[in-house]
Amino acid sequence: MISGAHCELWESNHFTGSRLLAQVFVLNEHLPPERFFPLTATPSGLYIRGRHCGWQWTDPHDQQRVEDYLRTIRRSHEPILIEVGTPEPDLPGYPYYDYHPDDYPIVFIDE
Repeated sequence: MISGAHCELWESNHFTGSRLLAQVFVLNEHLPPERFFPLTATPSGLYIRGRHCGWQWTDPHDQQRVEDYLRTIRRSHEPILIEVGTPEPDLPGYPYYDYHPDDYPIVFIDE
C-alpha cells in the first residue's frame, strides 16, 4: 500500500522451527531503514531504538500475547532482533529454477 505495508511477525528458532506470531500493519514512517535491528519489549509496548514501533495489530489478542511473550524473552536477558525482509511470492517454483530439466533439448554439433 502507498501509506504502509501489511507485515507478518515470525519467530525464527533454530531448535523449534519458525512460526507466525501475528500480522501487523506498519506505516512507512515506522518502517526501519536497516535489515537487522534490536527490539525492546517494555510494559508500555515495543520499541526500536527508543522509539515506539507504532504497529497496528490485526488482532488485539495477538498484540497482548506477542508483547507478553517478548517481555518474557527479555527477562531472560536474551536479545531480540528483528529482521526486515520481503516475502517470497506465492508462485509455483519461485525462486527455484531448474536450469537442466529432463525435457530440455540436447543439441549435438557435428564438426
